[in-house]
Amino acid sequence: MFCGQFVHTLDEKNRFKVPASLRSKMGIETYLIKSPDPSAKCIYMYSEDGWNELYEQFTKGDHHDETTRRVSRKILSGVVYGEIDKGGRLTLNSQLKEFAGIESDICIVGNIHHIELWSPEEWEKEMAAMEVTPTASLNIDF
Repeated sequence: MFCGQFVHTLDEKNRFKVPASLRSKMGIETYLIKSPDPSAKCIYMYSEDGWNELYEQFTKGDHHDETTRRVSRKILSGVVYGEIDKGGRLTLNSQLKEFAGIESDICIVGNIHHIELWSPEEWEKEMAAMEVTPTASLNIDF
């Protein structure tokens, strides 16, 4: 389970430090994809186990269905494999960095089974949208 919010700065090689509390659950191997949610301009980061679970769902889809094929193409063609180095850093490639609008600072957000990487500006918009979103439909007693 991933949770928490952290802000770090990319270094000159586009690396960021993965917080130790998340890194211990993430492991070394990571899989990065553009958010499949059109309203979330962020990057999803999966552990190897988390990615394998997600990938398994793709293999069970009906590949005779046009929508299934298109979604599979969109997501799977953009997967970026990475490894967290001994210093706890992960490199963010330029394509993903540009997609998420990340320039120098990066918001690292735990979201249950994956981590999300946001630009501070996009994260701020997301948090503002949550201020007006009702939580009753979540069926969670706070």
